[in-house]
This record gives sequence, C-alpha cells and structure tokens, in this order.
Amino acid sequence: MERHSTPRTGVAAAVAAVVLLAGCGSSAPAGPVFGGDPCSLITMAELQAAIGDANVAESPESSTESSTSSGCAWTLDSPNNPVPDNANLTIVSPGGAADFASTRAFLEALQGPSPSVAPSVPSTVAPAGSANPSANPSSEPDLGISLQNVPGLGDDAFIGAAGTVYTIKGDTELELQLIAFDDPNVIQHTIDLLKKAVARLP
Repeated sequence: MERHSTPRTGVAAAVAAVVLLAGCGSSAPAGPVFGGDPCSLITMAELQAAIGDANVAESPESSTESSTSSGCAWTLDSPNNPVPDNANLTIVSPGGAADFASTRAFLEALQGPSPSVAPSVPSTVAPAGSANPSANPSSEPDLGISLQNVPGLGDDAFIGAAGTVYTIKGDTELELQLIAFDDPNVIQHTIDLLKKAVARLP
C-alpha cells in the first residue's frame, strides 16, 4: 500500500506544478514599461500642425496620478475661437492592457443594448461633426460613445466617449482627447497624433 501512495503524491505534485506554470504564463502582456516624460510623446509642433492655426498658450504640464498612471496636458490658443483648444494624454504602464479592457467593457455597458448609432460615413472613423446635436435629433441624451475599432493603431485601439481614443502597445495604454472646436477632422487628427506617440514608446 505504501508503494502506491508515494507515486500518487509525486503525480499530484507534478500536476500542481504544471497548473502553477500555466497560471504564470497567463499574466499581463510582456513589454517595456514606460517611465519617461509623457509630454515627450507628442511635440508642440505636431499639435499645432494637427489643429492648424493654433498657437502655444502655455507650456505642456505633466502629471503623475499614481505609480502606474501619468499624463500630459497641452493648451493652445486659436484666433478663430475664444475658447482655447487643448489636448490631454493619459498613460497607464504597467497595467495598461487590463485598464484598456476594463474601460472598453465599462463603455459597452454604459452604451446599453440599443445604442444611438451615428450614420455611417465612408471614412474609417466618424467625423467630429457627428457629435453636433442637429446631426442626431433624438430625445435621448447622446453620451458620445463610439466604440469603433481603429485599425493600424498600436496592438488594439478604439474610439471611446467624446472623441477620446484609446490604444495599447504591450502593457502600456495611451488615451488621448483632442478638443479643437473649429477642427472638423479632430478624431482623425487624434488618431494621427497617437500613432506618433505609440512609435516613441520603448
């Protein structure tokens, strides 16, 4: 009887080791962690080119929300609009992949089973003008949630609420919102700026 119990114990230990190794293999996506200055990922010249006639209102301001979350804010003056344009970049690294997935799931739940979908357009992304109330005459409040996938940006990307675009590279998440009131292509410009930012990630 004792000769049978020893092998069984050994088999159980081997199975436990395999399960443990499998659990380790299912951890967050591997990749370098971004720990630099978030304001270095997008230049002022790139922002000015995207917005057009904007001028630098003040220097970009970096911020650190936690050990894994940081950001940068830019403010630009536009002579055609009394309200300054601005851009806000948030970086989550490490833990970006999990935050990206949870944000998408939250927006899907917030959007509900019968979302208000804007009319389809021939381009890959919906224009910023689709957020105009006159373009969506509905009695229900429009939360501006798109959830449209953005191909060719990072490992995965989608448009969230109010024109905010989310993307990930490895375990680093970038979130960018560009507010330019007189720019009809603001979402496409947001995507173009994020492509430059992703290319600068380690």
